[in-house]
Amino acid sequence: MSVNFKYDCYNTDHSISGVKCVLVVSNIDLTTNLPTMKPSKFLESSIKDFTLNINNDYRYLKTGYYVSLHAEILDNAVIPKSENILDAHRTPILLLRASKAGIPTFPYLVTSSVKQIISEIGFPVVVFAVNPFSYDGFKIAKNRSALYRAMKSLGMNYKFDICAQPFKSEIISFKSIFGKCELEGDVERISKKVYDVFKIPLCKLHVQLLKEKAYLCGLQPLENAELSPRDLQVLSEEISQLSKNGELLVG
Repeated sequence: MSVNFKYDCYNTDHSISGVKCVLVVSNIDLTTNLPTMKPSKFLESSIKDFTLNINNDYRYLKTGYYVSLHAEILDNAVIPKSENILDAHRTPILLLRASKAGIPTFPYLVTSSVKQIISEIGFPVVVFAVNPFSYDGFKIAKNRSALYRAMKSLGMNYKFDICAQPFKSEIISFKSIFGKCELEGDVERISKKVYDVFKIPLCKLHVQLLKEKAYLCGLQPLENAELSPRDLQVLSEEISQLSKNGELLVG
């Protein structure tokens, strides 16, 4: 199937680590000068080049996930990889891989048992969904009845397990763009480390800040409406800069 797309990056100097150019596939309006293609066009194409998948939502069965999967089927190097997408959006796997990489996390429990959560974690507790088909952020439960409601909602009427973590302090939620965020200190370091491990260009991170130390709790997609003009500018600048110095081509 033919695609109406002007693909002339071979005439530019994007030779980095053997890759002739970077193709940006994005559902977001960017200001970068790099070749950019809409996901629907890319999914119909057979273009073989390093693919940078920019999407506000990479969850399983969403367009962002399929873009990375299609790139891999074409044997393209791609960021993010479909494996990292799946892992980052499953809170227990996110926390396991993050912990192994030295990112601070709290102990967590994957279960469908209210009794087990009360026995092993107690109250208050923060609950994240585990199933890949729904995402309703997280819920904080301070008593048994609130915990039942949280598990019913996030576990799709108790059909799926949930991921429970101790709730020790306020949860801070922030946008991460190629690992960069507007916050400083420990939170900023976690944002960078999460990108280093999972290479998710655009997401929202949840951390608990306890005695000035940040602990990663979860990751979720962003709504397009959450992206400010400044965010779009930073996103475009990062894409252009990283494609020049080749940093994107690792991992």
